[in-house]
Amino acid sequence: MSPDDAHLNRLWLETFGQPLPLIGAPEIARRILRQNGVSARDLQPALAEPATTHAPKGVAVQQ
Repeated sequence: MSPDDAHLNRLWLETFGQPLPLIGAPEIARRILRQNGVSARDLQPALAEPATTHAPKGVAVQQ
């Protein structure tokens, strides 16, 4: 389960008392949650862990 799906699953459980039935369809899940009173702030996608870079020390990496 992606970090975004895990986040939506938690919100879905809090809102409906059952697991998210729409794994892999985050926009549909967000729309349904929004229609059921979940705030836009709470619906923000979960942030993934920052990518690890292997650039030599002192070399700036553009992200």
